[in-house]
Amino acid sequence: MVILDEFYTTYASHYDEVTRGVPGDVDFYLARYLGVVGPVVEVGVGTGRLAIPALQGGAEVIGVDLSSQMLAICRAKADAAGVAERLTTIEARMQDFEVAAPVDLVTIPFRTFLHNLTTDDQRATLAACYRALRPGGRLILNVFNPNITMIAEWLGRGDDWQQRAGAAEIEDQHHYQPSAQVVRTTVSFRDADGRRQKYEIHLRWIYRYEMEHLFELAGFEVESLAGDFEATPFDELATEMVWTARRPSKTGQSYPTD
Repeated sequence: MVILDEFYTTYASHYDEVTRGVPGDVDFYLARYLGVVGPVVEVGVGTGRLAIPALQGGAEVIGVDLSSQMLAICRAKADAAGVAERLTTIEARMQDFEVAAPVDLVTIPFRTFLHNLTTDDQRATLAACYRALRPGGRLILNVFNPNITMIAEWLGRGDDWQQRAGAAEIEDQHHYQPSAQVVRTTVSFRDADGRRQKYEIHLRWIYRYEMEHLFELAGFEVESLAGDFEATPFDELATEMVWTARRPSKTGQSYPTD
């Protein structure tokens, strides 16, 4: 199931107003983008929050996104920064994107992987990343570490709105469907013109060993799991799962099939 939420289409122009990322993620990904030879594939490139600094640092980025509106903003920002020649954009689903030649690094930053709402979509995305990598290449992604206490509070709170710290007077409301592990978040915010806007985001939360098993099914070798972007060891207090997985170097190995 692929849902392109309105936040990434109708409200794409407001994305940078209300999105701040995860503490430390820009520096973390930037260091890795600049550490490889050749282009980096960023799945869910969006408006270029990570890609533009990487391009300015000299990296080449192939940005994949399903939203034409987000990609247009990303290209405009790259052009304004004078780095458009190092940016290639591909409008495609993360489940079946293709690149002209394999690369050494694919990333899925800022919890983008959670937009895969079914196991089939999760596996298809990892398969597409596997195909995009050279043998020995790496996939790096980060997702929430599901907070059971928070989920329980959402289930018990009903339709109460909660104020979020941050820009634009943001308020949100969460609806969690345990059987599907899907969170539907309704966000209300006041834009730069003072108008109240509202949109929904759908995410399928995923657990540590579930993610590990998906990597294994896709043929990846997990190299590391951290609890944040400072390489803090992952434990039950971690709010984030930062994964690094590697396509094995063995010659001739391809994505496994059922």
